[in-house]
Amino acid sequence: MKLGEKSASSVASLNRTPLLGKMLKAVPNFAAQQQKLNGQEPVIKNNPALGEYQLIDDLGGLMHGTYLQATNSESQDKDRSLVSRNSMSETASLVNYRAAADFSGYGHLKNNTETTKSVEVVYTLPTFEGKQGTVQIVLDGARINEFDGLEYKDEKGNVIPGFDITYSCQGHEGEYSTIDTLKQRDDFSWEKVTAVMVFGSLLPNSSYRVEFPFKTFPFKITNLENINTQEQFNLNEYAFYDLTVNKHTTSQLNFRLSTPVFVHDAYQNIPFMALSRTEDGDEVFPEDVQAMMPTLGEVPYAISNFNDEISFETDGDNVMWQGGQYFFKLAAIQGAIQEKGFSVNVDKTGRKLMEASAFMVQPTYLDFESFDFIPYVVIHQLLITKSFTLKAEAKDDWNSFGGIEKVCGLSATNEELPVSPEQTFIVDASELVDATPGDYNVIIGYFLNGSEDNDMLITSLAKVRMVENKQTINVYYVDLVNIPDKTKDDLQPSGGKILENQTQTFTGQDDEDYHNEL
Repeated sequence: MKLGEKSASSVASLNRTPLLGKMLKAVPNFAAQQQKLNGQEPVIKNNPALGEYQLIDDLGGLMHGTYLQATNSESQDKDRSLVSRNSMSETASLVNYRAAADFSGYGHLKNNTETTKSVEVVYTLPTFEGKQGTVQIVLDGARINEFDGLEYKDEKGNVIPGFDITYSCQGHEGEYSTIDTLKQRDDFSWEKVTAVMVFGSLLPNSSYRVEFPFKTFPFKITNLENINTQEQFNLNEYAFYDLTVNKHTTSQLNFRLSTPVFVHDAYQNIPFMALSRTEDGDEVFPEDVQAMMPTLGEVPYAISNFNDEISFETDGDNVMWQGGQYFFKLAAIQGAIQEKGFSVNVDKTGRKLMEASAFMVQPTYLDFESFDFIPYVVIHQLLITKSFTLKAEAKDDWNSFGGIEKVCGLSATNEELPVSPEQTFIVDASELVDATPGDYNVIIGYFLNGSEDNDMLITSLAKVRMVENKQTINVYYVDLVNIPDKTKDDLQPSGGKILENQTQTFTGQDDEDYHNEL
């Protein structure tokens, strides 16, 4: 299921109301959760939709690919990313930049044949083309042999001779120079290397790797001012030749710098926050509305760390990483609020509820700000009822109009639209069946946008006062003058004598003012 609604920004950007402060205090300690997740989660998380790690084999037994590897600084576990693919468009892996140590990229070549293969391959270091320019992760010169530069090694880490490795640098893109030539330049530094080319022979049934050590926490990134809105990096491998048969291919590995921020199990008792979207921005509903909201554990959810393709029917992630999205079904929230005159958003047809909404943690790779995870949902108060008076003799013949203060529909963009009160109807007036004059509850409702779906039935309780049509009032006069032994201040009507033949009786209509002349 592909969802197109814009993901909401962090609730932390809202005004810090007392209610919001109260809710934030109920959230588990964020720093402690982060520390725990950094030790429990893998330092490199792979996209399960892309399958298992495997090299590409499309050159007659010559296999190749690029991948990432890092050590978790908390748990000391090593994790490896998926390998690059031809024309890859999806994010293959997440790299926890907060916990990553010894972060490296690898070029992997494998010859599965019985003959020697001559190869030439170019690797570009991770870059992202942004609106303001190019962002690039750079090599860590402290982890490179300054005499020989980068080296090809076998699976055991032994250096393989016979491979020529040359480099292209900023300002000299497309030109490849040896390490000796580079070291003669006054302005040379490993941070300026943008691509690496290797040439050599792959022996039969052999496998070689070259490691590109990257600067790690804090990541050394050129053009840092361009990274604020960037999300994905590409490690490209191209111009790959099996020179014996003159074949060529390209591949790339897409990954995102990220960090785990939220585990669902720790927040199941936290309620959703109800927001009203206005022209002046989002506003938090008062506490009586918040009290209706269900908790995270009561609403079906799905976490998508790699894209917006999600499924509520299959087991997915329980942990959300920075840049991921937390989806939740709106029907469960609607069931908790629709009997109070509220509704969640509708879909583009206006005839059904929007199936799900998303909450997103925007990716900012550096200077990660503290974040309190309180998923929120925009709701609309569409039906407001009011108290009204009903004559007893008309209790079986009345309409809902008198009990309506506000009734609205929703546009395809979820803007409120005025609706005629005549579209409302009496949902439940059972308390009035055998009622005598007094105060009672009735339920008034309407189908949102005319869609006769149970999820679209919006109702609200109204107070009704039932009165008799004709009302009689008796006025009694009491003689307090002839009461002996009492001062004026001690006189009370109950102690006097009713003047029976002075009684006045008035009969009037309901809701009329009573006037009497003594």
